[in-house]
Amino acid sequence: MSAGRTTAPGVAAVRLGPVALRVRRRAVVATLAVLLVLVGVLTVALLTGALALPVDRVLVALAGQGSGVEQLVVGRRLQRAAAAVVVGAALGCSGALTQTVTRNPIASPDILGVTAGASVFAVLVAVRPDVVEGALGVPPQSVVGVATVLGGLLTAALLLVLSQRGGFDGFRLVLVGIGVNALALAVVSWLLTRAELESAAVAQRWLVGSLEGATGTEVASLGLVALPGLLACVVLADRLGALRLGPEVARSLGVRAGGTQVGALVLAVVLASAATAVVGPVAFVAFVAPQIALRAFRTAGPPPLAGAAVGAALLLVADTLAQSLPVPLPVGVLTSLVGAPFLLYLATRSLRRTRG
Repeated sequence: MSAGRTTAPGVAAVRLGPVALRVRRRAVVATLAVLLVLVGVLTVALLTGALALPVDRVLVALAGQGSGVEQLVVGRRLQRAAAAVVVGAALGCSGALTQTVTRNPIASPDILGVTAGASVFAVLVAVRPDVVEGALGVPPQSVVGVATVLGGLLTAALLLVLSQRGGFDGFRLVLVGIGVNALALAVVSWLLTRAELESAAVAQRWLVGSLEGATGTEVASLGLVALPGLLACVVLADRLGALRLGPEVARSLGVRAGGTQVGALVLAVVLASAATAVVGPVAFVAFVAPQIALRAFRTAGPPPLAGAAVGAALLLVADTLAQSLPVPLPVGVLTSLVGAPFLLYLATRSLRRTRG
C-alpha cells in the first residue's frame, strides 16, 4: 500500500496494488475519533458501576476466568454495551436515511411518528397478551419484534399515502408525520388506560426507552437486521448522493428518485422499528446522530454509515452517563433531555434561514 499525491485539498490518493482509492483526510480523522470514543467509553462502562472493578479483573473475567460474580458483572455490562452500540447504530443509520429522503434536518423516525406507530403495536401486545395468544396461538413475547416492525411499516405507509398528493414532498411528509406521531401517542395512552395495572406498568417502563432488559438474543437478532441494512446503504450510496441534490437532478443523472426514496424510507423504518422492539423508543438518537456526523465528517448530506457510527457512540455515552448518576436513569430520559434543545436549535436556525 502506498499513498500517492494529494488529488484535491483534504483528499489523498491511496494505492492498494492496482486499485487507487481517494480518501478524505477529514473522514479518516473523524472515524478515528469516533472509534476512540467507543473504546474509551466501553472501557469506562466495563470498569464502573455498583461494583467497581480494576482493569486486570475485567480482563480476567473477559477471558472466562475469575470469580463467578466478576464474570456475571462483566458479562452483563458487556451485553448492555453491545446493546447500546447495535441499537445506536441502527437508529443513527435510520435517521440519516430519513433526513436524506426528506432533505430536512429535523426529520427522523421518532419525529415522523414511525417510532410511535411501532410502539402502538408493541404496547397492544403487552397490554392484551390474552388476545394475541388466542388469535395466534403463540406466546406474546415471541411476536413483539414482528409486531413492532409491522407497526412501523404500516405507519410509514400511512405517511406516504397522506403526503403523496401532488408528488413526494419532504416538508409535507414531516408535517404529516408530526400529526401521525401525535395520533399514535394518543392511541398508546388510550391503550394504557384500558390495560390492567401490571400490564400497564410493564408497557410504561418499556416506553421510557431503556437498555436494562435487552437480552443477548435480542441484541444478536437486531444485529442480523442492522448489518444487511448497513450493507444496503453502501450499495445505495451513489443513489442517495444524487437524491440529496433533489429528485429532478437525480432523475437527470439516471436515478429512479421515487423508487430510491421509498426503498430508503422502508429501510429506515425497519431499522428504527427493530431497534425500538429491543429497547423501547429511545428518543432523539436517530435525529441527533446524523447531524453530528454531518458536521464531523463534513459531507454534503447526512451520511448513513457515519451516522450509524456516531449513533453507536452517542447511545453508549448516554447510557454510561445515565448509569453513573446518583440515581440511574433510563437512557431514553437522558437522550430526550439532550435531544430536545438540539431540535429547538435546528428548528430556529431553519426558520431564520427561511426568513433570510
